[in-house]
Amino acid sequence: PPGGARCKLCPRDWLLRGDKCYWLSKENKNWNWSRDDCSGKSSQLLVLQSQAELDSLQDVIQGASSAWIGLKVTPPGGNWIWVDGSQLDPACFPVSGPVDGNSCGRTKGSRIQSDTCDTDFKWLCQKEAAVI
Repeated sequence: PPGGARCKLCPRDWLLRGDKCYWLSKENKNWNWSRDDCSGKSSQLLVLQSQAELDSLQDVIQGASSAWIGLKVTPPGGNWIWVDGSQLDPACFPVSGPVDGNSCGRTKGSRIQSDTCDTDFKWLCQKEAAVI
């Protein structure tokens, strides 16, 4: 941009990928705890924009067989909704596993799986990188 190069910064312990910062928890908690923890970090649970984004995060997730992301089934109708309010596109991200009113999404390798929201997993937070 005019005026010189810009740097993108993430907080300590967060990883920069593109324009976003990502953070993987060290402990395991349920989905609601995970969502609230991300909010407390001025971030949100991961909202995926593409399969390429999920693939690019495999090195971040490597220490966890599964990690909560910002995806939850919302009654009535049982549609998958991201924490930012947008609907999941099942053509982009097919979700495997049982679906009921208490289903949340987690990564399993480079796929998304449904699990009971009360189960404890690590979780992935995201936020926009700071531009200076």
